[in-house]
Order: sequence, then structure tokens, then C-alpha cells
Amino acid sequence: MKKPIITFARWGNYTIAFKTLFEQLGLEVIPPEKTNSETVAAGAKIAPEMFCFPMKVTLGNYLPALERGANTIFMIQNVGGSCRQRYYGVIQEKVLKDAGHDITLLDFRATPRDIYRKIKEITGASFWQILKTVRFSLRELRLIEKIEKMAQFYRPREIKKGTTDRTLQESLLKIEELKEEKAFPKLKKEVLKSFFGIPIEKNKKTPKVALIGEIYTVCDPAINFDVESKLGKEGIEVYREMDLTYHIKKLIFPWKDWIIQRKINPYLGSTVGGHGRDAIYEMLHYVEKGFDGIIHLLPFGCMPEVTIRPILEKIHLESGIPFLSLSLDEQVAEAGINTRLEAFVDVVKNHHEYKIS
Repeated sequence: MKKPIITFARWGNYTIAFKTLFEQLGLEVIPPEKTNSETVAAGAKIAPEMFCFPMKVTLGNYLPALERGANTIFMIQNVGGSCRQRYYGVIQEKVLKDAGHDITLLDFRATPRDIYRKIKEITGASFWQILKTVRFSLRELRLIEKIEKMAQFYRPREIKKGTTDRTLQESLLKIEELKEEKAFPKLKKEVLKSFFGIPIEKNKKTPKVALIGEIYTVCDPAINFDVESKLGKEGIEVYREMDLTYHIKKLIFPWKDWIIQRKINPYLGSTVGGHGRDAIYEMLHYVEKGFDGIIHLLPFGCMPEVTIRPILEKIHLESGIPFLSLSLDEQVAEAGINTRLEAFVDVVKNHHEYKIS
């Protein structure tokens, strides 16, 4: 059996925690390069035409690593709902082999038992080694999510523009360079201190906009054209509940789905797969909290998100809250997204000022 050289699909800043997981297990890792237009074009070229945008991007993520020597792809299927993502592993393996790549694709369902079994099989690590490594990766993951949320708060309030984004990138680099868990508490303290040191207008009242939609497009700034940063620089505070921790909690506490369904029953009486129900639930929550706008992010052709979009439009009309839905694929240009965001920002600010007056 050939020695596994691992790669995986890039997923925003979470990529750091995934890289730590494999390296700490003693595996050789070739991490995916940052997603860019060339990545997307390469993936779209070999992907089945009717598959959704994340499928094309993740295929594009694999290719540079495979060219650099990776021979094993780590792929979790069906994270957080039923949609075409459950078929990614089978189709990606066939597409890549048809393109001439000799690969092993580790494709398995996102259950703790199956993940543990696969990791043990390819690493030979003991239960305690795996547990310790997973704990380290989860601590990094939680810190990444925490500083992303801090950046959402600090951007619209920073006195010197760009300070928050620079602090965020420097912090992410420090987390990526961390090699031992025993140094994590000190690093966490340093990272949080760097954010607390950002000069801000503490009493500034900012409009609040929430991001909802499909988890991949919502969480990865390279996919959504860094919408969080752009809104923050326009003086808008961004909120986003949809993240990996949110779905880990749903796996641990399955009654969360019952709570969601009960909340959205007047609008939708059954599941539509993916993160459709979550988006309706979140939008209703943000309307109740008096937010100034909602942005719905989805891959073009994503059936769960396309199905619930008319419901989101209905909530928008009932509540009067500004609403923008952005479908993303390889054909979408950043200039077009910027134009729509600029118009939306004006509507949000007018809505916020009207509420105050």
C-alpha cells in the first residue's frame, strides 16, 4: 500500500484546523492553495455541468495538490443535511481518475464513529492520540470562529480602516504556525489581546446585517467575495450563525431540528434538504431581533436554497426588512457583486436611520 499523502478541499479559515488534524496524526499533508479564479475555472472544466458550485470549487482545490504529489483525498460527505453533496465523493473520484490522477479518495459519512475508524485505519494512531489531536484541532477551530466574530464587531467601529483585517490575518497566521497544544493558551491570549488593542469608536451605533444560506458559501470569504469585510468597511456590523460549530451542536443535540421545524411551520411543513430550514429559522430570528438587513448566500442551482428563497422573500415583504439574495457560481464577477452590495448598503443605512428617527 502506497504511503498516503493527504490533501483536502479548502474551506475558508477552517483549513488551518484541518491541516493541524492531519499533521498532528503524523501524516504528510499538502494543503490546498487559496481558492482563486484559476482554481474555480479548473474545477468547473472537469466537473459535471449540472452539479453545484461547491462541487466545482472543491475539485479545483484538489488539482494543484495532486500535481505536487498528493495521492489521498480526505472527503466528508453529507455534512448537515441531505443534498447532492452526498454524491460528491463518488463523482469526484471518477472525474479525477478519468483525468488521469491515481488517487485514493477517503469518502465517508460525517459520523464520529466512521471518522474515527477511517483515521485509525490510515494512521495507526491509538484512541488517545486521536482524541488528543481532535481536541487540539477543535480548540483551533473555536478560536478561529471567535476571532472571525470579533472581526465582525470591530470592522465597522475601527478608527483606522484596515486594522481589523490586518489583525485577523496576522492572528490566523500565528494559529497556523502553532505546532504544540501546550502553547495554545498563550497564543490564544496574545491573539485576543491584539484584537482588544484595536482603536474603535466604542459608542458607535451601527446597522446590523445577517448572513444566511448554504454553509460553504456563507463561511468561505474566497467564495462569497469577502462580503463580511466589505460590509464592515461600509460601517455595517455582520452577524453569521451558520458555522461549523453550529452543525457540530446539531449533531450532538438532535432536538435542535425539532425546535427549528416548530418555528418555521407557518412557512414550511417539511425538510427540503441542505440548510434550507436553517435559513428560514435564522431569518425569522433576525427579524424578531430588529436587524436592518438580511443577505442570502447560495450556490447557483442549489435546490434546497432555491426552494426556500420564495419563503425568504415572503418574510421580507411581511416584515419590511431589506433583503438581498446572491447566487454564486463560476460565471459571477466580483464587480457585479460589489454593485449589488453598494445598493443594498444604501437601503440598509436608510432603513436603520428611519428606525432611529
